[in-house]
Amino acid sequence: MSDDLRDEVAGLAGELRHARRALGHDVEHLDPSPPRTAEDVRTWFDTTRDRILAVLREADPDQAAGLLAEVWPVVPVDADAEWCRRLYDVGAGLAPALPTSTTLATALRGAARALRARGEHRLAVAAGILELAIHRRRDDDPDATAAALADLAVTQRARGLLHEVVDCLEEALEVHLRHGRPAGIARSLTELGAVLLEVGRLDPAIDHLTRADRAFTEVRDAVHHAECLALLGRGRQLAGDRAAAHRAFNRALALLIGSDDPEARRVRGLAVSLRSLSEEDGHDELDQQAEGEPEPGQDA
Repeated sequence: MSDDLRDEVAGLAGELRHARRALGHDVEHLDPSPPRTAEDVRTWFDTTRDRILAVLREADPDQAAGLLAEVWPVVPVDADAEWCRRLYDVGAGLAPALPTSTTLATALRGAARALRARGEHRLAVAAGILELAIHRRRDDDPDATAAALADLAVTQRARGLLHEVVDCLEEALEVHLRHGRPAGIARSLTELGAVLLEVGRLDPAIDHLTRADRAFTEVRDAVHHAECLALLGRGRQLAGDRAAAHRAFNRALALLIGSDDPEARRVRGLAVSLRSLSEEDGHDELDQQAEGEPEPGQDA
């Protein structure tokens, strides 16, 4: 690489970090510079986008991947569609040269999110699949692989393809099982149960949520366990077992006693609203029965 190109890459990287900071991103190791506004960033982008593509095409693969990771977070939602496609093509073209690069994986995640925000779901899926391929080849960080699958599931949901969402969640579950990650197992089972419940597959939904309930006994995660139980209660309610439904709702609420963080409040609201749906059907006597019955594994 020539000195001129090396300087151009370094200069563009610095400009991108300043632009990201102006947009609210947490950027470390940033040299002092007058702060930019979001409006300044947009003006800078409009006058620099052709240069961005030119530098990316000339840079070596590792440097191009690093620049891409900085570029995608500052691409405006209404940026020109053809320009975004060309930027995606740069990243896709780097994949054969950098088959295990975590930097390129980060860039592809940024691409998927930016493209998804634009409604470019097909390209977002393609970027997500390329990112996932990197983590599959490395197979050394189950959390990173599961995170890639979770982001791909978000894109598939945006496309309305819930069967593809299920496929992503099932693979995430396999990753956690293979690496012996109890927290990931419990959460993946819960997420799978939630989607299966959403599409009306009650029996497998209840099965996954019941397995998640058991898995949470090895994990100290009251909020997510409560969410699992709230969903399990909804599944039991829809299946007609209102006593079991109320037991699950009550267990969920008991786990959240004293919890006041936003996530706990969200799950508490979920449990209360689902239990209210059951009570509106006029089954007060079952509510009393549920509250009076022992939990599984307890003596009567």
